[in-house]
Amino acid sequence: MNTEDCIWALVAKRVGGEANAEDLEKLDKLLKKRPSISRQIKIIVDWWQEDTEEETTCHNTILFEKIKEKIKATEASKFQR
Repeated sequence: MNTEDCIWALVAKRVGGEANAEDLEKLDKLLKKRPSISRQIKIIVDWWQEDTEEETTCHNTILFEKIKEKIKATEASKFQR
């Protein structure tokens, strides 16, 4: 695998949350040798993290609304008895 392919493989592991300390150290060393790729990767990683944070927030909001609905349903059923 050439250097650029190795960098992208390590980036994929990083954004996927699968990179270990050794992978991250190797990626850091490779990126120091390739500043042009480093800038591209920073943009991608920043975009990925932003997108993931938005998805998590949306997912959490939906779950919270479902919990509130279950609480209301439980309270309503107690008062109907």
